[in-house]
Order: sequence, then C-alpha cells, then structure tokens
Amino acid sequence: MAKVIKIGHVAKFKTSNGEEAEMINFSLADKSGAILATCTDTSKDRMIKEGKTLHIREFILKNGRVAMSHKTKVLAKPNMDIPVDILQKAEHLILPPSPIKKVEEILASPLRSITTVQGQLSKIESTKTVKVNGTDTVIRTISIEENGKKIDVTLWRKMAEEDLKIGQYLSISHCMLNEWQLHKSLNTTRNSKIQIIQPLTTTVRGNIDSITLNDIAVEIALKEDSKEEYKDFSVDLAIIKSVFPDTLQVRVEDLENYLLQKLPILVELIVQGSNVQNMHLIEQPAGCMDYDAEQ
Repeated sequence: MAKVIKIGHVAKFKTSNGEEAEMINFSLADKSGAILATCTDTSKDRMIKEGKTLHIREFILKNGRVAMSHKTKVLAKPNMDIPVDILQKAEHLILPPSPIKKVEEILASPLRSITTVQGQLSKIESTKTVKVNGTDTVIRTISIEENGKKIDVTLWRKMAEEDLKIGQYLSISHCMLNEWQLHKSLNTTRNSKIQIIQPLTTTVRGNIDSITLNDIAVEIALKEDSKEEYKDFSVDLAIIKSVFPDTLQVRVEDLENYLLQKLPILVELIVQGSNVQNMHLIEQPAGCMDYDAEQ
C-alpha cells in the first residue's frame, strides 16, 4: 500500500514491435519511505492521481523503481497519512530542489547539478531541430549574463519557442549543468520554468570614457575591465553631485563640459538593469582640475 505523491512527465517511446507507447513517471510513499514509480499501462492513469492511496500488486522492482505494466493490479485504499519528511522526499524525487545560484557559482558546481539561473539575456540563437530517440526536437541556445559572467542555456522543446528579447531579465529553474569540449553550459529539463523578472542588482567595474547630459541624468558609456564591449548606463544627477561635490558650484549648462574634462574615470557601479544605484571612484579622475566656465 502506498500513496501517490507527485506526478511527473509522460515519456513517449516505441515498443520492441515498433508501436507508439507512453510511460507516466510519479512518486509513491508510505510511512517507511519514498520511491519512484513508472506505469506503461495507460488504462491505469485514472487511478494514478496525486494524493490517492493505492494497493499495488504484481509489479516489478527495477533499478530502484516500481515498474507497473498491464499485469499490475491497482486498487484504491483509504487515505494514508505520510510523515512530512518522507512527503518532501517523495516530492523531490520528481521535482528536485533548484537553488538560485550566481553564474560564477554555477560554473564551479559539479556536473549534472540542478540549479536556477537568473540574469540578463545577452544572446539568442535561432531554433534548430535535433533527433532525440528518433523524434524531431526543437532547441535554442541563449546566453545569460549576471555580474559580468556569462553562461549558455539550451532551451528544449516548447521552451525553445518562447518569445524572448535581448535585454530581458530571466529566471530559468531546474537547469542541469553539462560540459562539452571543456565548455560548461546549462540545459533545461522537463521541470524547468522560465520567467521574466525585475532587473538584478549587480556590481560593474570599468572606465567611463564618454557621456551625454539630459535634464535629470547623465548617460554614460562604460568599458568593463578586460572587455572590449561597452555598456550604457543612466546616472541620476543627484549621484553625480554626491560623487563630485564641486559640481554643486557648476552651472547646469556647463556641467557636461566639466565632466568631460575628468574622463576617463575608473569607477565601480552598483546597477539595476541600466540604472546606476551607486557610484564609487576607484582612482582620481584624469584631468581633475579646477573648472573654469570661461574656457
């Protein structure tokens, strides 16, 4: 006697006779423990419902799983209470924990680790079709960037057809870490979910070498340390004035020229998306001189 705790995916396969077949994956538990189970007899699907207690006979114990077929007898039983710790274990057999990790932590994790990655979408490749067990399967590879680190994520099946855009911030759960030709990347699994999230707060270090001023902010182009590409950020005027107190004495119409005299500026920024939350000077800016509005 056991209780159905969590139902997983339905796998499609071909029998030895070449016929199409399905196999449902789920977890069972009683007061002594939890175990994975499969069933290839679709007529029993109506009995395999989460929370239902079953009397199961004539099954095979295969590779640590309960394997049910057309020969298996399944009958309903009165509800059985399951201890909380065993209930959680049974749920994790189907839906393992997916802790949120920084990209740097993911790259240092053991292969086949399950994790949730969060960051900004920086690259989207075209979809392509690969063969999986003889079936055409759609995939797409994207890149997620977080705090200056990047990792490729291969999206599988329906997730590969999601309408995604460069610059979006994503959270992708239940990804598995793999390695191919010394390159580590993530693959989505059947349990993966993708969500658009608010921009993350990250730290960026580099040189500001060009700016433009508007009524409420300074738009800056920053070249990150050891990188060729530039990133654009918006810095509120209040932050600029706190970092450069002498700007309080500069007329608004002269402020852009005043700041240009100080470029390039090596800074560390705390950013959320493209907005700067805080700025710290790493070195004394070049060309730091008394500003003369008459120059």
